[in-house]
Amino acid sequence: MDTEQHPIIEALLADTAPVPDQIHTLLLDSVGKIADQWIEQLKLLRENADALEQQIMTYVGKTKADISALHDLGTQVAAEAKRGQDVCKKLRDSVERLAS
Repeated sequence: MDTEQHPIIEALLADTAPVPDQIHTLLLDSVGKIADQWIEQLKLLRENADALEQQIMTYVGKTKADISALHDLGTQVAAEAKRGQDVCKKLRDSVERLAS
C-alpha cells in the first residue's frame, strides 16, 4: 500500500478542520434569526388571512340577509299581485252581471 498521500488529499484534510466555536455560534444565531423572520412572516400571513376571512364572512352574511329580504319582498309582491288579480276578477264578474 502506498503510504505517500496525494497533495489534493492533503489539502482537503487541512481544509476539513472543525469549525471554530465562534463560527458555529454565529451560524446557529443566523439560522435562528432566519427562522424568527420566517415565523414573523407566517404570523403576519395568518393575521391577514384571519382578517380576510372575517371580512368575507361579513360580506357573506350581508349577502344572505339581502337575498332573504329580496325573497320576502318577492313573496309580498306575488301576494299583492294575486290579490290584485282577485280584485280585478271580482270587478269583472260584477261588471258582467250588470251588463247582462
